[in-house]
Amino acid sequence: MIMMLSNSQVQCSDCRKSVNKQDTFTALGGSRELTYRCRACYSVNKDLGLGSKEKPAIKKEYFCGRCKYKFKSMGNLCPYCSKQDQVLEQVHSVMDLL
Repeated sequence: MIMMLSNSQVQCSDCRKSVNKQDTFTALGGSRELTYRCRACYSVNKDLGLGSKEKPAIKKEYFCGRCKYKFKSMGNLCPYCSKQDQVLEQVHSVMDLL
């Protein structure tokens, strides 16, 4: 059994140069098609093409005055009493207190 390696050329999606397919990094584009990036473009733009650029939502610390419960959540609904009328975001620095 003989295995042959293909030396096919593909076009880099960033610089549009023709490069060897084995020397590229692949990623799924926005239209779900396979895109190729040469080593030079990949080292400069590592974060491009790896998903959305939005920052993920960060959980904040809250305190419910009704049930005296501290919790972390992305929303201000208390997981203990399921109300949000007495939920306050936690203060962590002296400047926040002033």
